[in-house]
Amino acid sequence: MTADQMVGYALLNTSALTAIVSTRIYHGMRTMGTALPALNFYQLGQRTRANGMERTGWSVCSRSTKAAQALQLAELVYDMFDGTSGNGMSGDVNNFAIISTSVIGTGGLIFEDEESVYNAPVDIQVVYPVATAT
Repeated sequence: MTADQMVGYALLNTSALTAIVSTRIYHGMRTMGTALPALNFYQLGQRTRANGMERTGWSVCSRSTKAAQALQLAELVYDMFDGTSGNGMSGDVNNFAIISTSVIGTGGLIFEDEESVYNAPVDIQVVYPVATAT
């Protein structure tokens, strides 16, 4: 399993998220016009290796036609990955060893005019052993 696949798997297996978005969780950019609410995630340029560990960042974008719902999804993503308050993910996720996860930033609430959609991005970071990623 790749690190991208692990992030997607973790999002798809979080019932609080899927209760709102169902299976509308996309790797990469979400195609304009697809059903909402939805999540999409993509890797950021931040990827470093040191001492057998890899640190990679992703942006998880929560999109909805309703601002409150986009923010609600972003809060769920934040809570899922935030390691600074002790509740971030760690351990085995579908045979992918996670050392730690953390939130590295939030983008607030962005209104996307072309589709009249609200986007509430949360940037996360995952640390894992290099040997874990295939």
